[in-house]
Amino acid sequence: MYYRPSTVPGARLPHVWVGDATRTLSTHDLAGYDRFTLFTGISGQAWAKAAQQVAEKLGVPLEAVVIGPGREVTDLYFDWAAIREVHEDGAVLVRPDKHVCWRSHRMADDPAAALTDVLTGILKSGGEA
Repeated sequence: MYYRPSTVPGARLPHVWVGDATRTLSTHDLAGYDRFTLFTGISGQAWAKAAQQVAEKLGVPLEAVVIGPGREVTDLYFDWAAIREVHEDGAVLVRPDKHVCWRSHRMADDPAAALTDVLTGILKSGGEA
């Protein structure tokens, strides 16, 4: 069997080393078992703001992780950029079981509306969008 890391919905979140000058973390460390996690790049900051709004609106635990220079988490070896399969302004949504449930290749016109629709659909179906 051959494993190819991917962010295609249904795939397990790829393991990549990220962090800062003092610590190294796996993407798996950032995606908690107690919440949905939305990964985006520095030009996807609007996704992070939308994630906070949607979490409050729907009452769903959702945390955004912005990966990039000048952020709390950086792409130490540029592995996340190579493996994420979305643009820097795109987003990858991960379920609490660390499987990708949705992704957007680019920034949505209304990221809050897009996330609301996606999470509502996921919660109703109990799986992927």
